[in-house]
Amino acid sequence: MKPAQFQIVYDGPALEHHEMNVNDLAPALLAIGVLMEEVGNVMHGDKFKIGVSVKGSFKTGCFGIEMVASAKSLILDAIDIFNHGNTSAVLNAAGIVGLIKGSHNSLIVALRWLKNRKITKTEALNDGRIRVFIDYDHLDTEQLTLKLLQNYKIRKAFEDMIAKPLQRDGIESVAVVDPGEAETPVVLIEKTEAGYFITPELGEEKINDQTTVVNLQIASAAFVDGNKWRFSDGTQSFFAEILDEDFLNRVNSNEEAFAKSDILKVKMRICQWLTPKGMRAEYSVLEVLEHRSAMKQIDLFKH
Repeated sequence: MKPAQFQIVYDGPALEHHEMNVNDLAPALLAIGVLMEEVGNVMHGDKFKIGVSVKGSFKTGCFGIEMVASAKSLILDAIDIFNHGNTSAVLNAAGIVGLIKGSHNSLIVALRWLKNRKITKTEALNDGRIRVFIDYDHLDTEQLTLKLLQNYKIRKAFEDMIAKPLQRDGIESVAVVDPGEAETPVVLIEKTEAGYFITPELGEEKINDQTTVVNLQIASAAFVDGNKWRFSDGTQSFFAEILDEDFLNRVNSNEEAFAKSDILKVKMRICQWLTPKGMRAEYSVLEVLEHRSAMKQIDLFKH
């Protein structure tokens, strides 16, 4: 099986003796492996993994790493994804990244166009591609490219492979080179473009939005508009916004009297988000259905 071969060349005065700080090199090498493996996973699932091996390669004034990407089948009778064997699948993955010649709709091309700006809208084209807009500027690319750009592991791999080395003093460019045509880089990324390859901050993902009826014990009431009440559901305490205007009006007109540990039966909305720092939740009381006093009462009846 013929592998996909490419060179990653870091160039600049800091590398004139063919030496590169291991703290810069190690993350970059690992990132190339993660990048190819994750692209393969997204494109082809668990049918096979793309492995990357390294061969040393040098020229004056730079530090070059020759990479060999090949498919490592996980299934003996793996599906021929493109009817040309696993070699085509590997080459296709390398092409979509932008590591081999002819990569016109590659991730690197898209990242250089995006310049870490936010997309304003997208439009599906008749040929199956997608038009991505940033205000009036647009780029026509593959839907797969956009999907891969949303993958955190892939974006982080580009940062470790390209942005971080370029941010070091004395490293001026990163080039992807075909070993057979070393004089003409497949792509050359200058130091001024380092910011284009920084990983954007992860956004929040809503993972739950439900409305339920629960009994809540009042821990502290807030009588100032906009303040949240603190409740306990018996297992945890939390703050919740009261959105029941009728109930709030009764509170403001002293029609509702409260004592510590009173119980409210409410219709409550619970929203949960997954954030880069973990989960967060918001609680809103949509309607107060019943107010029970916490005063102790003697049970006079036989059960």
